[in-house]
Amino acid sequence: MSIELHCTQCGKLIKAPDEAGGRHGKCPYCECKVYIPPPEDQIEEIPLAPIDETEIEQERRLRQEALDIAKTVMSDKTAIPEGDARSGASQAGAVTRRVQEVAGEVIDVQEEVERFVLAMRDSKLDQAERAVATLSGAGERATDYVQGLMVDEMPPDFENVPPPLLKGFLKTLLSRLG
Repeated sequence: MSIELHCTQCGKLIKAPDEAGGRHGKCPYCECKVYIPPPEDQIEEIPLAPIDETEIEQERRLRQEALDIAKTVMSDKTAIPEGDARSGASQAGAVTRRVQEVAGEVIDVQEEVERFVLAMRDSKLDQAERAVATLSGAGERATDYVQGLMVDEMPPDFENVPPPLLKGFLKTLLSRLG
């Protein structure tokens, strides 16, 4: 049995012996270097790591604690100086970077950005509009948070949203907030 593949340069059909699988060879037509994949029966499925439910629960608990701290900080402005969230001047600054109080209501900027991205992914434009309206109330904090996501090399996982699409959604959000 032989491995069949197409040359990446000229597109011609190439047949290679099974022993050549997993290595590089030359196309007999254009002499371009071509990777020869292993035969189908030799490909092993790589098991995925199990989901750690305790880690997910801990993240939820920490988010709730951050919201509680933000409520406390927002109600007592003299308790902890806000600081510049981008320079990491204080832990409270980092917490309030994502949370904003508007008209007595605490806005979780991270949650609203996630809501916007997932609504855009699912083409639910009315939900995306509501998220934009909520984020507009958060002002510069929302803009700063989205800009931080834009420059982050490893943005948070947004439930199967490919990174290029995520960047596009974030650019759209920035233009709407600006």
